[in-house]
Amino acid sequence: MAQEKKIFGDLVKDVADRNLCVSCGTCVAVCPVNVIELEEGLPRLVGDCIECGLCYANCPRTNFSVDEMDEAIHGRTRKESEQLTGIYSAVYAARTRREDIREKAQDGGVVTSLLSQFIEDGGDAVIVAGLEEDKIWAPSPLIAKDKENVIESAGTKYTSSPTLVGVKKAVKEEKLGNIAVVGTACQMRGLSRLTQGKSRNKRFTDSVGLRVGLFCMETFNYGDFMDYLESNGVDLGKVTKFEIKSGRFYAYEGDEVAHRARLKKVKALVRPCCHRCDDFTSEFADVSVGNVGSPGGWSTVIVRTERGEKAIMSAAESGLIELAPIDDFDVGETLVHRLAKMKKDNALDK
Repeated sequence: MAQEKKIFGDLVKDVADRNLCVSCGTCVAVCPVNVIELEEGLPRLVGDCIECGLCYANCPRTNFSVDEMDEAIHGRTRKESEQLTGIYSAVYAARTRREDIREKAQDGGVVTSLLSQFIEDGGDAVIVAGLEEDKIWAPSPLIAKDKENVIESAGTKYTSSPTLVGVKKAVKEEKLGNIAVVGTACQMRGLSRLTQGKSRNKRFTDSVGLRVGLFCMETFNYGDFMDYLESNGVDLGKVTKFEIKSGRFYAYEGDEVAHRARLKKVKALVRPCCHRCDDFTSEFADVSVGNVGSPGGWSTVIVRTERGEKAIMSAAESGLIELAPIDDFDVGETLVHRLAKMKKDNALDK
């Protein structure tokens, strides 16, 4: 018996109503009649649904098969040594060589460097998390078409941006033919379904030239996060950077620490959907980048695909970044592996 097609109403019932929606915007991007929008981070209809089912089929939270996506991207399933981190071909410690990127970016500045090199190599634009003009520290997808905009958008926001809404605008509205996208694990899963899944959209497949995934343990609910900071005396208008390191959360005003707290104090701010996520290293990106597993000031870079390797080598050969292989990564005893296991174990308990 053929499986009954799931449509928008099922998406609401199975995902949004169960606090599983990650607000990535994949449903918005894939809708062929443009009648889905995000309202307060959740999908809603703004026109007549044609019941095609593409929103449900491409959502990263509906019947996602790790093995099927591994096969679609790599032509194989993962080895035992890749169970926690996803399929990869090489792992490096890396950092930028450019001072202007180092000053603005998070950790090793590798993501900003990769995206800058993508533009330099002829890419049309990169989709990054910028900030809304009239809402303080509220992430919003930005289509950055030059290196200056890429650098300006650098830095971790710690609340969610509807990245795939930016992808839709770049591909469907601006008709850009070669874009890079940076995002968290859930956003990379939505993007991978959109470009390489069973119900993939050829326009997006042809237009997305690079997927840069971020290591991510969790993100905060925007409203709760802002309320928390204000209640702790933080002047949001003066905050220049957020950071999580060594089990603590920090908010900075320039070089000064405006607020610090143990992570357990801010756990209540975590979005409910994050408690069900089991992907720490953005397993379905072309290249994944994070701030654990490498020395201070460096980033860990997991290269997964040929175009991921091409991107990282281009940045290295141009002198934009420096690389050092992490030769013992296959042993599986790094902090990256421990955190990845923790996230998978915690998700299985929910």
